[in-house]
Amino acid sequence: MELARRIAERRARERGAILKDAPIRVTLAYPNTYKVGMASLGFQTAYKLMNAEPDVVAERVFLEELPGELITYESGRRPAEAEIFAVSIAYELDLTNLARLLVRSRIEPLREKREDGDPLVIVGGPLTSSNPWPLAPFADVILIGDGEETIPALLEAYRSAGSKAEFLDLIEGLPGVFLPDRMTREPPFATARPETLPAAAQFVTPDAEFPNTFLIEVERGCPRPCTFCLARVMYGPTRNVPLDRVLAAIPEDVPKVGLIGAALTDYPWIKELSRTLVERGQEFSYSSIRADRVDRELAELMRAGGMQSFTFAADGPSQRLRDLLRKGITTEDLIRAAKVAREAGFRRFKLYQMIGLPSETDEDLEEMVELTIELSRYARLALSVSPFVPKRHTPHYADRFAGVKEIERKLKFVAKGLGKHRSRVELRSVSARWAWVEAVIARGGPEVGLAALQLVERENYAGWKKALESVGWHDPLNLPAPPVVAAG
Repeated sequence: MELARRIAERRARERGAILKDAPIRVTLAYPNTYKVGMASLGFQTAYKLMNAEPDVVAERVFLEELPGELITYESGRRPAEAEIFAVSIAYELDLTNLARLLVRSRIEPLREKREDGDPLVIVGGPLTSSNPWPLAPFADVILIGDGEETIPALLEAYRSAGSKAEFLDLIEGLPGVFLPDRMTREPPFATARPETLPAAAQFVTPDAEFPNTFLIEVERGCPRPCTFCLARVMYGPTRNVPLDRVLAAIPEDVPKVGLIGAALTDYPWIKELSRTLVERGQEFSYSSIRADRVDRELAELMRAGGMQSFTFAADGPSQRLRDLLRKGITTEDLIRAAKVAREAGFRRFKLYQMIGLPSETDEDLEEMVELTIELSRYARLALSVSPFVPKRHTPHYADRFAGVKEIERKLKFVAKGLGKHRSRVELRSVSARWAWVEAVIARGGPEVGLAALQLVERENYAGWKKALESVGWHDPLNLPAPPVVAAG
């Protein structure tokens, strides 16, 4: 069997798998490829928490590129041969993948059609904190917030319950537990206690999106007030993990460490941590860099730690819009950081920008082009442009998505403005069409999940329009729907 052979090869290259037998069997699934799933610290944390229970065994399943029924990585059993089918989902565009995962696992995807003998389907992950409603047709239980709090509570209730109904009775009302068939409002988020942190990797593998990298979250939450971002809402108050606990959790024999935090350069001990890793001979990377926090010392530590590209986010094309978003970053901060990075030896930059923001004009885009050209004088620059997608739980929830045609016009405007400077600037952009789909899922209800189920066999832009129409989708915020064009 081709899938079994591929799994065996990957297993031979990874470290961290837990092989055990226990009376409570969990299939822990990720609705994307092994490469993407194994780069998810949340997924790895769920695996670690579940397998820490003596009477629980959790085995991994991913949405493999190969066709056919899926099997688990640890024992090769069928995913449906478990009492619990748990899914960690991070991104809106993985919604259809969730339906695919259930279908290929031979589990009835719709909650209302499953029988008492079928596995309980429990869904957690960042998307549940952003918008759980499109997941409602699929999940018996949706976990909202930190798994360090919700997973042990659920397993304790499962041990005590004599039936599915009794289990749901026991967990109803717990922090972060949303039962789609019983509740009409989302519960408060479950917030991890500081003593349960840091979240640290269970696995290191060359086949992940971040090869041979040990992931560790040194802070949870974000002190920044950016209005477009969900970090403050999803992760609660900022909890900085003490430096000694972080260092104790990092094995000294791993070649590279991925340091994770929503505002990593705001972590109080970032320089001390980076310096210690350099002294140990371990490379490292940062998940986020704030331009206003970078000085020459930090930039040199980043280079000494093996970082090749300097990445910063402006997130607003002009200073006016960055102020509107309460980004707290100025044009001067960005230029100063570029100079410091160049002096420290960086020769490649990556700049993240958003377009299609509320009140945005072509003058704002012209300012973005000018800034990009200025930054490219210090190093070759990759400009990554994403359409602005309004999210629930932010002040922008009621803002309109700019529309596919308008986003595409703006991208052409930017490309034209860069003109002769394209030899120093690589322009990368997220598809405007898929950004529209993301916006629909980000603010949609259960009917959007039903539309996704129709796209299991073939998903494309035109298919989404047709599926949404068939389920009677209507956006109360008048999200502008683009015209249907050729599929793809």
